[in-house]
Amino acid sequence: MFHNPGCEHPINCSSFKVGYVKAEGPNDTLHYLWDFTQKPSILVAAAPAGSNLTISWSQFKAGNNKSIMFSEEPVYSFGIVLDRIWEYNDVNDSGLMDRKNKNSSYVRALDMENFNWTLSDFANESMDTVDLKVESSSFTSKNSNALISGSIRFVLSAFSFRDHFGELPHLLHSANSTQVDLVLDKLKTNSSFSNSRFALEVLIASSDKVNSTASIVSQKSLDDEYSPGVFTLVHLQTPMAELGKGGYLQWRPVAYVAKERDISYSTETSSYGVTNVKNRNARLNHTLLYAYYCSHLDNLLVQSTIVSFGLKEDGFYKKTNYTSWTFVVGYGTPPNEDFSLLVIFVISIGLGLPALLIIISGIVVAVRRISQKKDDLFLNR
Repeated sequence: MFHNPGCEHPINCSSFKVGYVKAEGPNDTLHYLWDFTQKPSILVAAAPAGSNLTISWSQFKAGNNKSIMFSEEPVYSFGIVLDRIWEYNDVNDSGLMDRKNKNSSYVRALDMENFNWTLSDFANESMDTVDLKVESSSFTSKNSNALISGSIRFVLSAFSFRDHFGELPHLLHSANSTQVDLVLDKLKTNSSFSNSRFALEVLIASSDKVNSTASIVSQKSLDDEYSPGVFTLVHLQTPMAELGKGGYLQWRPVAYVAKERDISYSTETSSYGVTNVKNRNARLNHTLLYAYYCSHLDNLLVQSTIVSFGLKEDGFYKKTNYTSWTFVVGYGTPPNEDFSLLVIFVISIGLGLPALLIIISGIVVAVRRISQKKDDLFLNR
């Protein structure tokens, strides 16, 4: 894990908040860039094996074109920007956000660019796992100078192995993915909103063609072994993901309203499909993705999606003043959940034992009938 890789004086490197993880494979190299200099951004680039990253920090600071470069052209690149936190007044207690309602009495946007992000030291930094913890406890709107109290925290985790994460919702990760935990803790809600809920807007950019589209797919499961009470896995995937060479977001439609992650402290999430971003250069300006794609944005796939947190009759955000949500950003095909050996064993017993009893019962009945026929034949003699 590298912090501001290659940044040296005379540039003031302390103003940059970029983390870099490089995953070397036998056939390719995955480059992960995490940036909290302004809007939180993640870039994933799959490049030929042995490729290296170069950042022109003076150009990056100025927001100029191609300040991020690779020694060999990536086969595929994909990134996200955590663009805005939306607060909406759910007066009807539906749990859903009306995306068409832009009235200030219903919704307000908290632009991530206006948060002051602080990076803590990297945790669990080893060959297997790297965590980056980021927090902001202040927000100042450039338009209204409004101050938002409370904190927003992120934990970004990279792994060198495939497994389920230790905490709920136990998402499946691999060396091809980054896990992101979002926590909204004691955020001061709009005083004019009686029933505040929050939602996250995510911008997606990839090297796919501009006229293509990402898709959101919900996958049902009969097994809730890893996430009790949750039988759905949601994928947002780019067009190339089906061929194993695209990008994806993956999550379970569940959020938690207390630090203790338990089914009793859970609520639902809702997703609203993907839409095209019209003013893409303005929306992505001063982000990691703009620093990499910049002048090519008009020829690339750039879309947005929103995920809201809350369920009808769950008491709104004010009940606990806490919400956490976890998702995975990855390269390739979204991983599918498989039954564990324990579940297979339990299912085998559950199905096999009754079947065995039926077979044994059938044999006993057949033997008794044969015995009765023999007895009847003996009596008749």
